[in-house]
Amino acid sequence: MKTKLIITVTAAAMLVVSSSFFGVKHSEKPVTKNINVEIYKTASYVAPVYADTYATLRVSIVKINGKKIDTAWQHEFAPMQLKDFPASDKPLVQTITIPNVNDKKEKVEVLYELNYNTKGSELNFSDGKILGKGKQSDKLNIQI
Repeated sequence: MKTKLIITVTAAAMLVVSSSFFGVKHSEKPVTKNINVEIYKTASYVAPVYADTYATLRVSIVKINGKKIDTAWQHEFAPMQLKDFPASDKPLVQTITIPNVNDKKEKVEVLYELNYNTKGSELNFSDGKILGKGKQSDKLNIQI
């Protein structure tokens, strides 16, 4: 009788322990991610050839979960002449906060498109950066 009781108690204990490992899903606490986008020029652009050259910048932040892509933030900066952008020692800084990110399942990506326009001739450039898992803040430098 004692053996049966010990076997029953042991089996019940093993069932409780195994259900805590396999049956219960631990919910992932959402995190907030911050990114500083720093925009600056890499040259003075005072030469006459740049007099009518403008740059337009569009920055987007997307959250990717499997095949689902959601735009979390997007901004298009007004066109500016190249010479009017700040130098690297005093960049234009935009701090962006993306709340409720499931760091285990979602990927956060910062994308930007830069359009140069000189008297109707255009040159487009795009690039981006992935905010790594476990990383709560990051910086993206955009050089004009």
